[in-house]
Amino acid sequence: MSQSQSPIRAMFDVQRTAVKQSQQLFKQGLATQRTVDMMALTGLKGQESLQRQQLELAQAATHGYVNTTAALFPSDEPSDAHRTIDETFAQLKSTHAEFYDAIEQELERDVDSATEFSSEFVEALDEQTEQLLEMSHSIEDQTVENVSELSGQLHEQLEQTQQLQDELEDQLERQTGDVADLLERQAEQVEQFQQQLEEQAEEVTQQLRSQQPEAQTKIDTDAEHTLESIEGIDAETREQLSDAGIATIDDLVRADAESVSEAAEVSTSDAEEWIQQAEA
Repeated sequence: MSQSQSPIRAMFDVQRTAVKQSQQLFKQGLATQRTVDMMALTGLKGQESLQRQQLELAQAATHGYVNTTAALFPSDEPSDAHRTIDETFAQLKSTHAEFYDAIEQELERDVDSATEFSSEFVEALDEQTEQLLEMSHSIEDQTVENVSELSGQLHEQLEQTQQLQDELEDQLERQTGDVADLLERQAEQVEQFQQQLEEQAEEVTQQLRSQQPEAQTKIDTDAEHTLESIEGIDAETREQLSDAGIATIDDLVRADAESVSEAAEVSTSDAEEWIQQAEA
């Protein structure tokens, strides 16, 4: 966005336009007031002239009345009456003139004072308005510069933030891959360890199997340790007891009657009798 299209500059333009319009309104108001004052002064002079003419007409009418009266009643006094009328109207005209002169002078003084005041006010108003507009331009330039600088800083911070985010994503991706590799290696190790355990268990089982026939043969050949010497235990019963882990006299002594009874499927009393024979 160009500076001429900046919202900030548009806002300052609107403010300056409003200031100029206020200045024009003040000037128009003062000009209107001067026009009203001048019209009042002109009207006063017209009124004075009109009243002056009315006095002249009244004086002439009074003289006519005196002449008419004198014609009806002849005497030497009309001349005195005319002189008195002239003196009276002269005094009235003088007072009238003084009255209007005073009012006119006062009004002219007010008009002159208002004109002088308005001229000084307009001059001061123009000067202050000019200073205000210059200050507005200065503040506008400074504001646009500050906003531009701040915008640049924000843009730079956004770029740095985006760069940091990309780096974190790359690092997280690498760490995720490392963890996956580690888990895979651990799974392989666990599988290998399990396989070793199975191999070792198989070896132990084979060793036990290789040793079991010899022990069984020895037990079988040792009449004192076989169950054949126990009365009541036949071959099928010996096989059942052997499946339950009771293959020798010692196994039978260590066993309890309930286990023997359950394994051989005989009564508890029979199992107790077998155990007693083994203990003897």
